[in-house]
Amino acid sequence: MITTNPRPVAVSLLTAMLCTGMVVLLGSGCGGEHRLTTTGTLLVDGKPAMEGVRVFFSPMGNTRPADGFVTADGTFNLKSMNKLGVMPGDYKIVLINSTNSIPKPTSEFKPVNGDPPGDWFAYQAAVTKFLDNPPVGPGWIPKSYANVGQTPLRWSVPKDGLKAKFEIESTPVKSGGAAK
Repeated sequence: MITTNPRPVAVSLLTAMLCTGMVVLLGSGCGGEHRLTTTGTLLVDGKPAMEGVRVFFSPMGNTRPADGFVTADGTFNLKSMNKLGVMPGDYKIVLINSTNSIPKPTSEFKPVNGDPPGDWFAYQAAVTKFLDNPPVGPGWIPKSYANVGQTPLRWSVPKDGLKAKFEIESTPVKSGGAAK
């Protein structure tokens, strides 16, 4: 009768699992990309931008995008992949006017047969119309800043710093842009 020792099989399996785990951890960098905590201030016509303005860092290289929303005092914190911080690199800065002035539906967002309630369709249509043709005048961000191909704003993390400050005018910019 031939007998086998189950221990060598268990040790081999454990060793294989540990090796696989190490390869996965080393390959992923033990937590993902290196992020730097980056905050900022957005001023429009010398005053804090409206609460809810979206600040989007669009990568110009091999990094991930980051975004945040302006608070009542004109400041913002950036997140990348739902985690606080921004990867080092060069970015185009996209600014999207706040849609907080558009009333949200009162119904709960519960899809019925895969479709959201009708008032959510109407809300989304109103947001799209607003962003396609934003208001013009003091305090409003010109539409050119909402287009990644037209925005004159750039920022390099960390070369330009970890505290971004953007000062723009509500009148459309023809070329260049003020970033301090």
